Amino acid sequence: MRLCVYVDGFNLYFGALKGRSGTRWLDLLRLSRRLFPADTVVGVDYFTALVARRNSNPTQLGDQRLYIRALNGLPEVTVHYGTYLAKTKRRPIVQGQSGWTPRWPTSAEFHDSEEKGSDVNLATRLLVDGFRGRYEGAVVVSNDGDLKMPVEVVRSELGLPVTVVNPSSTRRSYALSPHPLPANARYLALRQKDVTASQFPQRLTLPSGATIKRPANW
Repeated sequence: MRLCVYVDGFNLYFGALKGRSGTRWLDLLRLSRRLFPADTVVGVDYFTALVARRNSNPTQLGDQRLYIRALNGLPEVTVHYGTYLAKTKRRPIVQGQSGWTPRWPTSAEFHDSEEKGSDVNLATRLLVDGFRGRYEGAVVVSNDGDLKMPVEVVRSELGLPVTVVNPSSTRRSYALSPHPLPANARYLALRQKDVTASQFPQRLTLPSGATIKRPANW
């Protein structure tokens, strides 16, 4: 079966990669082929946004750009960009007891960030590709319940199978994995051993001849 794989980048990061050493230099094509060895992966679409520079992690944008260069070296992989919004928000501090008046401020400002557009971009690409016959089956790597409708449309209107791969080991979106599953639906939990086994080499030679290296903290 010809498969296209659609990867929600931030959902994958927070569900399976954050805080786990040796996982972030992930070859998405290799992972896809490992998960579905009996099928032909004809395309991997990766949906992300360029993060903002922060004093607390001054290399994160450069590291991310390096990773995207590695992905762009794979002809089967296409990177799609949303928008990353970095901002500060003022939030109230929760009081410990009713009627207790603290001697310090009752609110504080926090760094906050929000990624916009990836879920819409993924849904659009999934539907357009399905209607154009790009794939015989689709794989959605995400645990975002907002993708419920486009996944259901591909299954019900086009009659094509969609497999949901959940990156999170602690949360499961039942909007994406209803019980019982439809006949043309499949649900998989992403295993850490598959992520670990699907890394790019430490040093990677791109089609241009340039050599790049895994970031030190990845």
